[in-house]
Amino acid sequence: MKGRDLEGLAFLGKVESVNVEFCDDKKTLAKVVVKTTDGDEVESECIPVRAAGKISIVIKHYLRMGIGKYIITNEKTVGNVDTEGEDETEDRQTS
Repeated sequence: MKGRDLEGLAFLGKVESVNVEFCDDKKTLAKVVVKTTDGDEVESECIPVRAAGKISIVIKHYLRMGIGKYIITNEKTVGNVDTEGEDETEDRQTS
């Protein structure tokens, strides 16, 4: 997978943890390994260490912010404040 695909999984709340593993002995290439909420491990292709570090930091920020809690799922109905409540035509003055 590409790094942006892993970030997308994190944004959708499907990531449980993230780790960076080296691909070679020179430690110039690394891959980002993500454990999903389903228990699967998904990893990126081998990319430069700096890029893998940036991707893992972004995913860790998403996890810390709890972005997955704000995703609308089929399990729970979430109402929109803008569409609920009084009818706007009742509050208008007639001229």
